[in-house]
Amino acid sequence: MPFITSKYEISTPTPAFLFLMRHRGYSIREAQRAIDKAYLTQNGHIIKKSEIICGKVELNEFKAYDIALEPLYHNEDFCVYDKPHNLLSHPKGRFYHYSLNDALKSRFGNRASIVHRLDKQTSGLLLCALNPVSEKELKILMQQRQIHKSYYAIVEGKLTQEILVDEPISTQKHKGDLCIKSIICKNGKESRTLIRPIAYHERTDSTLICALALTGRTHQIRLHCNFIGHRILGDPLYGAKEEHSRFYLDNKNLTQYTQYFGAPYLCLNARELKFSFKGINYHFTSTLDFKCAPHFQPYF
Repeated sequence: MPFITSKYEISTPTPAFLFLMRHRGYSIREAQRAIDKAYLTQNGHIIKKSEIICGKVELNEFKAYDIALEPLYHNEDFCVYDKPHNLLSHPKGRFYHYSLNDALKSRFGNRASIVHRLDKQTSGLLLCALNPVSEKELKILMQQRQIHKSYYAIVEGKLTQEILVDEPISTQKHKGDLCIKSIICKNGKESRTLIRPIAYHERTDSTLICALALTGRTHQIRLHCNFIGHRILGDPLYGAKEEHSRFYLDNKNLTQYTQYFGAPYLCLNARELKFSFKGINYHFTSTLDFKCAPHFQPYF
């Protein structure tokens, strides 16, 4: 669900961050983040960290709705969700739409947080922390590349051998309707993806691949696959005609989606998640597959 604006009356002059901590139950980190994000206002004025507030204030707060999505696994420290296609990981802006964050917080409370993200159209495994301590520890593992992720994808054309794509990636600086796309750029950040073919289907001229993102850039696998001439089926941004991408961005329920992009959704799945935490080795596998490509079902 979205951010909902709630109104509160403060009778005694109080520092903004203390109001959030004492009366709304925020941690100091959550209070600082809410103020930094301009969620706290008074008469249209954005409240700053150092301000003393009194009287009526408005606070934008995330209200979780239960979207009936249960975790694949959970313990006292973390959980793993198997996110379906076309579901945001986090709420985007302050619009009224659902995200996996709704399922997470309605099930485990507001202290639970997503450790990493998946694109809206990418399905598969998403790791979430259930308290601030485990969040910090898991994010350190993520930064140290100790959490190993692999992806399955269906790409156009025949891929016959393993390829290491080593091409720097940058986000686009200019403004425009397609600036959401990342680009290959010599001045970009180091980006490496290992792509391994699993099976080829001659009639559809498509290959099921396993992709290992050795770095973590925005849209890395999608961009690198397109760079080597094997765009991911169902990708509305990379390898698609720009006018079709614009149609998609203007209308997310595009009826010509399969016609324009080659599949009814992005054929990219976060397939496996492996890591060690508190002396225990974990290995999770997504239960989701590509129902639009039944010829590849034996490999799931």
